Amino acid sequence: MKEILSNKLLFSSALILALSFLIQLIYWFYFYLKFLLKKPTKDTPENYPPVSVIITARNESYNLEKFLPAVLEQDYPDYQLIVVNHASTDDTGFVLKKFTQKYPHLYVTTIPYSPASYHSKKLALIIGIKAAKNDILLFTDADCKPVSKHWIRQMVRNFDQNTKIVLGYGAYAKSKGLLDKWIRTDTAFIAMQYFGFALQGLPYMGVGRNIAWRKSFFEEKGGFQSHYYVESGSDDIFVNHFGDKTNTKVEFSKESFTVSQQPRRWKEWILMKKRHFGSAKFYRFKYKLLLSLEPISRIFLLLSSITTFWLINFNFWPIFIFFIRELWIFIMFIFSARKLNEKNIWWFYPIYDIVQPFINFFTFLAKKNKQKWT
Repeated sequence: MKEILSNKLLFSSALILALSFLIQLIYWFYFYLKFLLKKPTKDTPENYPPVSVIITARNESYNLEKFLPAVLEQDYPDYQLIVVNHASTDDTGFVLKKFTQKYPHLYVTTIPYSPASYHSKKLALIIGIKAAKNDILLFTDADCKPVSKHWIRQMVRNFDQNTKIVLGYGAYAKSKGLLDKWIRTDTAFIAMQYFGFALQGLPYMGVGRNIAWRKSFFEEKGGFQSHYYVESGSDDIFVNHFGDKTNTKVEFSKESFTVSQQPRRWKEWILMKKRHFGSAKFYRFKYKLLLSLEPISRIFLLLSSITTFWLINFNFWPIFIFFIRELWIFIMFIFSARKLNEKNIWWFYPIYDIVQPFINFFTFLAKKNKQKWT
């Protein structure tokens, strides 16, 4: 009886190992390899359409002073920059007034501060969108800086008569320490994921640090109406609900990137991840399934390889299977990180790859954070 039970356990463990390995093969060769092999478009339109760039800012006087000139001085023939001063209590209004005197294409609209009322970021975005005079809208954040003067050109060149949404890459500025490596590795992996999915006709998210869509499309779909009550997700839920293989494109040329300031402490990063999981609850079912299956199969691959290794008296073939998977993923991530201009994180990926699914799992189970400005 003991031998039969042991054989059943070994069969189950080996089966889980094989299925997990197969699932990982599908993800890495169907989705992530698609991004790795895809080259940025080199198309240059003869005429660039007018664009409205939108930034919402709450108590961002320091960041606006530092980063807004990089947006205001873009090499683009016709664009306006709209900054929504969202109930700021610092010097944001003063800083913006100073910039309006120098840059005529800057338009500022203000939501007055009131201690008795709360307004979500989605309201600020809606006000900015309503103020936009152009159909193509390009979004970034107050703490973001385009890496080049051609940021708008690179993002907007993807729009044709069928394109409604363009997904860009929002990096984080390089810093020091373990938190820096974790944030930038996580950001690069997520970009590999949402770019790879979009290239296979399954756009499921974008990042508000660097995303564009048509105003007419936004209004046609009812804007944020279906998820206005959700505190986060102004960018990813909209893409998840309305993006498809015909209306969504990706842009990952290095001149199209934006760079944001990193969370300074682990707690800030965890809170940011909680907000993301909060909005992911409102994704369409097929995306919930696809995005859950990959990290779950990663966990099962690790655990089943260890279990099978133990059940067959420490024969190393299950560990070898796990090692093979780690090796090809490591190589693919090196080239993908280089494509995203993420330096000095390649060596960190094997650690991230093993640990991150567990962190995501416990973060998802943790009580949702109450922070509202997202």
